[in-house]
Amino acid sequence: MKRLISFANERLQEKEGQRSRRQDAPPHANFEADTPTRPPGSSSGGAEDEREAAKLGLWQLSWPIGIELMLQFLMGTVDTLMVSRIGDNAVSAVGVSNQILQAAMMLFTVVNAGAGAILARMWGARQWTKARKTAAIAIQVNIAFGLAGGLFFAFGSGWALRLMGVPSEVRPYANGYLTIVGTALIVIALHLVVNALIRNTGNTKGPMLITVAMNVLHLLLNYALIFGAGAFPAMGVEGSALSTVLSRLAALAAALFVLWRTFRPRLGRADFRGADRGLVREILAIGLPVSVTAMSWGFSQLVLLAVISSFGPVPLATYTYLQTVEQFPWMIASAVGGALAIQVGHWHGAGLHARVHRGPYRAIQAGTFLILAASAALWLAGEPVMRLFTGDHAIIASSLPLLAMCIAWQALRVLPFCLSGALNVVGGARPVAVISVIGMWFVSTGGAYVFGVSLGWGLKGVLLAMMQDELARGVLFAYLWRRRRVKNRIDAEHLFAYND
Repeated sequence: MKRLISFANERLQEKEGQRSRRQDAPPHANFEADTPTRPPGSSSGGAEDEREAAKLGLWQLSWPIGIELMLQFLMGTVDTLMVSRIGDNAVSAVGVSNQILQAAMMLFTVVNAGAGAILARMWGARQWTKARKTAAIAIQVNIAFGLAGGLFFAFGSGWALRLMGVPSEVRPYANGYLTIVGTALIVIALHLVVNALIRNTGNTKGPMLITVAMNVLHLLLNYALIFGAGAFPAMGVEGSALSTVLSRLAALAAALFVLWRTFRPRLGRADFRGADRGLVREILAIGLPVSVTAMSWGFSQLVLLAVISSFGPVPLATYTYLQTVEQFPWMIASAVGGALAIQVGHWHGAGLHARVHRGPYRAIQAGTFLILAASAALWLAGEPVMRLFTGDHAIIASSLPLLAMCIAWQALRVLPFCLSGALNVVGGARPVAVISVIGMWFVSTGGAYVFGVSLGWGLKGVLLAMMQDELARGVLFAYLWRRRRVKNRIDAEHLFAYND
């Protein structure tokens, strides 16, 4: 029976490759004529699929993602330091404005998360027309949402700041920053989605290089526009906002060029005409659960902060600094998880089920080892690291045992993070969302109240609840992943339905 199933899948893959080449060939082209127009290494056959899959190495994909994440974090820190020379109110204004913008950007997750996963699957299946159509849908939706969001911030920034209760002394700075950056929301949204689309084709170096250039330009423009240099006037906080928009605009132009050159044939007007309802359904099937999870996590963090705030100012400051320093080891796991999602998407699209199943286990091993090493190093250097942020002895003393607990917490995060991303790509986004929402509210946030407040364990109780949440979700996701393999739910039939 196993041999019969294997033979049937091979025949399906061979027929699918033939249909794909004929579908993407120009009307006047024959089968052979289409071959040079496709990306390199796109000939059909299981051996060719395996050779192409072997090029998607975990290290090859993950290190550019890690550098990109690190640059984003460092530039955000540098941006804050430069604005801090204006005053504390200016720093608060930029922080509040960015929180509002991040909340608005969650709306884009509905399409962006799904489009990236579907593009990776289509790329692996060599469905070039479908891949171009997926990119076109993502760009069109981001343009529409970006324009709508830009109009809101152009005329409603002041109202949003008043609704959030931003202090009057901070509001003038925040209103100027939010109006400028928010009005250009379409630029930020398009830059993020185009970079994500490029990344999901397997090219992670391109977005990294674009981000490097963008950050350098942002740094130079920040200096010129915030403080004034040469012919540039000193614009203060508004100069920082304008610098953000201009650097993002330059990065968007570069990213669009790279995306356009990625496709064979090129991405053209025809790809933006009409709507492929099947593709839209596939995108939303992933994007909607992922966006619900993201929004739920945001709200749960607000409740968690309220619980921690009840402990007093020192625990709140300790938790804030702890979250900041723990971003460094977590970037490693994020890079590995992002690379894994790209791998699984390509392999799933190519019908390489054995690689799909093995991929997460290898990524989890690598990610866990790296994050354990980084977290342990951070704990060993805990006191000097914390002194970079604060000189308060009480905060430093309370943070050291928490840094030790974070070694286990960070290691536990790798399993659910990698498996949830892989499950999302292969069609398991809905159960992942249900488990994640339940875990973040009842185990993490609810447990933080029970252990931290009711039992009086403070921040140690909060971390214990968060560790339990990660462990519970990791076990459940591992069960879902195993069950998918046993029941053969990662099958070629789902993939080949795209041609119906």
